[in-house]
Amino acid sequence: MVTKINTIREGGKIGQIFTPNYIAKFIVKNLFDFIPSKVSNPQTLRILEPSAGEGVFIKFLLKNGFSDITAYEMDSTLKNSLVKLYPSVKFKFDNFLGSDLNEKFDIIIGNPPYLGQNYNAEIFQNYVRKYPICARYFVGNMDLFYFFIHLGIEKLNPGGLLTYITTNYWITKSQKTGIKLLKPHILDECFLLQYIDLSNLNIFEAARGQHNCIFVLQKKTEQEKIKKINKDIQIIQTVNANNSQKIGELQNKKIFRDLIQKVDSRYLKKYFSALTNNNLQRNHNWNLIYPKEVKEVVTKIENYCKKSRKVLKLQDYFIIRNGLILVNDNIFILKEGKDLKIENNSYYVQINGEFIKLNEFEKERLKKIYKSKSIKSYGYNNDSFIGYLLYFNKSEFNQQSLMKRKKSLEEKYPTLTKYLKQFEKKLRKILINAKENPEDFYYPRRGSFIRRTEEDGKDTLVDLEPFYDDAQKIFFKFISNENIFGYSHDSYYATSDTYFLWPLKNKNTDYLFTLAYLNSKLVYFLYKAKNIVIKRSKTKLEHDLTVPNLKAFESTEKKGIVDLIRTLSFLLINNNENDHAINTIQNIIDTLFFKLFDLDEIILNNLLSKYYNLPLN
Repeated sequence: MVTKINTIREGGKIGQIFTPNYIAKFIVKNLFDFIPSKVSNPQTLRILEPSAGEGVFIKFLLKNGFSDITAYEMDSTLKNSLVKLYPSVKFKFDNFLGSDLNEKFDIIIGNPPYLGQNYNAEIFQNYVRKYPICARYFVGNMDLFYFFIHLGIEKLNPGGLLTYITTNYWITKSQKTGIKLLKPHILDECFLLQYIDLSNLNIFEAARGQHNCIFVLQKKTEQEKIKKINKDIQIIQTVNANNSQKIGELQNKKIFRDLIQKVDSRYLKKYFSALTNNNLQRNHNWNLIYPKEVKEVVTKIENYCKKSRKVLKLQDYFIIRNGLILVNDNIFILKEGKDLKIENNSYYVQINGEFIKLNEFEKERLKKIYKSKSIKSYGYNNDSFIGYLLYFNKSEFNQQSLMKRKKSLEEKYPTLTKYLKQFEKKLRKILINAKENPEDFYYPRRGSFIRRTEEDGKDTLVDLEPFYDDAQKIFFKFISNENIFGYSHDSYYATSDTYFLWPLKNKNTDYLFTLAYLNSKLVYFLYKAKNIVIKRSKTKLEHDLTVPNLKAFESTEKKGIVDLIRTLSFLLINNNENDHAINTIQNIIDTLFFKLFDLDEIILNNLLSKYYNLPLN
């Protein structure tokens, strides 16, 4: 069976996970939908399997009439069994990445090894030194199978087909990851003909990360490149019927039998994506699960989000940044009863086992701080703060020299600076290792300032303490697949697992309407339609979430709806403790948004149920 390599190590070896028979059988059968009709005899096609494993793909290739097969396999313990089982196959027991670029094939098929670069840097650096293909296409934060795609493209004949089963992260990832070279290479040289989403299926039981996919690429001919030919992308989407857990192996086998027989079932959706090959962006996520009828609704929403024909996005109104990143959370976040004692409005901090009283200036430097778990729609849980942040503002004595600034800090805040000096050696070491200034050990590392571009093109650093303390703020969790946006106009400091929407300069932000929109079922639909999932990266939200242009609602009726939404949003901001009241008011807001955008809630419900197994209600 074909080897899938995961980051499991035993005795220094990389663990192997094998592809089930039913998957290999389908992938081979599926090829016949894409082999040109003029090819009447499969025996004339040259086939390559780059990671043979125990030979499950080879078995089904031979059963389906393919005979000119070359296969690579690194595991020498499999040599005898492979040669004995498949004597007609040309085996090469070596690393595929070192194969001859001049060796061309008509079909490349298999399950390439998966190994993340972040935790296996030595292996990747060794490959970069050893193999030219790796040196050419290495990018940080990538997976090993990226090289197998790159090299597969290089080794295909024009018109040839490449089909792999891999994780789907490379499809959904954006420009700040290892797809920087992969997606441009694919778009320059190939058509993406088919994408099969397997993210609802638990295929490789021993592997971490079950978001898998099967895809088919076809190498372009020179004429197709010159003429800029476009092709549609066929989508096969597996849908979890009960949506409660991953479907088991028996149901997986039934799904793949249905796929082979081209049977529609409650687990399968087949359609052409609203995105064609020419719509795919070179350095952005590919939202391929995008049916045309879903796009029609998205387009209708976007028509109310245009300004001078440009569709307005969240990034046109806000700078999105993390909350505070500290040198060391355990030192800078003081826990009451441990590092901090509060009695009769007096504050005492522990220094060398003794609690010492803070002066009034020092009390102002302690801020209640929250983690993202406290965030809820229209607000946050006031009582869920995790401690008191020791927050020195780097700009307070900014006009003074370094020595004088340090002296002024210690004179104004004697106890708090003495508290930090207990850990000075540790804090300095952290900053030095991060190649940052060790003299800054008193201050947060990130999140206390943002850089704004002024109208004259110059960048300005903006002090965020006034915003954290007493200004309108919208925030959301840095890992989330739901549109839950919190709000505060009072003091709200948060750790780095929270994102803040800081308004751009000279933008008149309508907080009440914007907050209601962000928390609406309309945006819930956009999250699903555009596959907006926040996983430490805010890129999709910035680039993909459209924001209404209020000037699009100029009629008396629609202005009235906007005003009513603002009023109801105000009510939720000021009364977000009663869950029943929140749900009741939110339902009214959602109904108003559907009316404002001229949308039918029933249609959206049906689309969410049909393609995403998610009811709108």
